[in-house]
Amino acid sequence: MKFLSAISLLVAPLVSWALVIPNADTPSFYLVATSPYSSTPRPVLIGPDGVYTTLAGSGTAIQAYFYQGYLTGTLDKSGSPTYRPLVDTGFNSDGSCATYGQFGYSAHGSTNKCASFPRLQIQSNSENSQLGAKLTYNYVGGFYVCGTDEMIWYKRNAADGPQACSPVDLYTVPVL
Repeated sequence: MKFLSAISLLVAPLVSWALVIPNADTPSFYLVATSPYSSTPRPVLIGPDGVYTTLAGSGTAIQAYFYQGYLTGTLDKSGSPTYRPLVDTGFNSDGSCATYGQFGYSAHGSTNKCASFPRLQIQSNSENSQLGAKLTYNYVGGFYVCGTDEMIWYKRNAADGPQACSPVDLYTVPVL
């Protein structure tokens, strides 16, 4: 709770100055989180591969916003190119699609038939909506940081997928 209070005190006076990408339905925001490796809020980065997200290492913080009800992202103020969020699920041994996958953003789509471009939502803090909102996927499952490289994964169930993971909440902070 201290984390959310600190962020709200820092950004509340600045919200009216948040950046709005041309044609966006909402002001832009960064997704931030803490992890078991750092109690300091850090931005979600698109890693060096240009697709998957991480809390560690090098990369670029994506500016997220909603456009026609869908979470969208960009790397700069122009809004171009646009990136769509991606949960890159793979196949189970029986050929069905897995219930977990790496979270990323794609400008080009995916050839993986199990990958999904989900309709993500932001959910206001239940104690006080001024404390921010967190990213959700159909209000089921959650996001996790996995491994020392802190790659971000979505899992429907905590036991799914990689096991060296810790749950994280991805909170919104306005882009100024």
